[in-house]
Amino acid sequence: MTAKTGLILDIIFGALLLPGMMFLFPVAEWLQWHPGYVLSYAIWLYAVWLLCRRFLGPQLNLGWRGVINAGTVLFLLVSVTFLMTLTQVDFPETATDGVTLALHQRAMWILLIAVLSYGLPTGLLQAQIKDLQEAKEVEKAVDNAREALESRRAEAETGEEIQVKAGYKTQHIPVSAIQYIEGRNNYACFHLDHREDIVSKIPLKDVLPLLPEGAFVRIHRSYIVPLWRIEKRSTVAVKLMGLEEPLPVGRAYKDSLKNNG
Repeated sequence: MTAKTGLILDIIFGALLLPGMMFLFPVAEWLQWHPGYVLSYAIWLYAVWLLCRRFLGPQLNLGWRGVINAGTVLFLLVSVTFLMTLTQVDFPETATDGVTLALHQRAMWILLIAVLSYGLPTGLLQAQIKDLQEAKEVEKAVDNAREALESRRAEAETGEEIQVKAGYKTQHIPVSAIQYIEGRNNYACFHLDHREDIVSKIPLKDVLPLLPEGAFVRIHRSYIVPLWRIEKRSTVAVKLMGLEEPLPVGRAYKDSLKNNG
């Protein structure tokens, strides 16, 4: 539900539904003897509607904590309405009977319940639709990122691989599968797509010569990254496609990264 849709709902409620509900009751008498009170109660009902649509309904979509929050606010709304119904109103045409009437207390409660019954589901639906829209946007962003990654991987695919010793075995690592290479003391950890990391007893400074020239760049004393995976870069960090967390850029490697950009 967009902001525009919410505005349309507010207009429909304020211009059509609320006046229609109020005129089901003897509003003429209210306006004749106590117009200020009628206006204040109409404003109160509209405030209840806005609170339901923008806060209470969405709170119901947040689990038990949200339900407790909404219940607390609902209790306050009912309490305020109860205090408003205590206002006594004399209608002159009944004064000869010695009758003092409350300002249609039953009507006030019915109106409040009607607004709550309409506002709460509307607010809850709004929150659920918003969650679905956000989930779809996230899913679309993930799909776009995956497609972009696959496209770049296809462009970088050369069938080339490097060989490194890992334990007692020689591992053949496709160059296009390398996410980044992390240095750990005298070891190099190769982080790969869809495969377990491979750790080889080789210093990071000796890894770069094994890689295709111009395809990788060292950005930190602990990291070597493939250029084709760089999605965003700054003077302090590099964001790689397919990875959530950015990698830091060391001061000594800023110029190297810039020159390979």
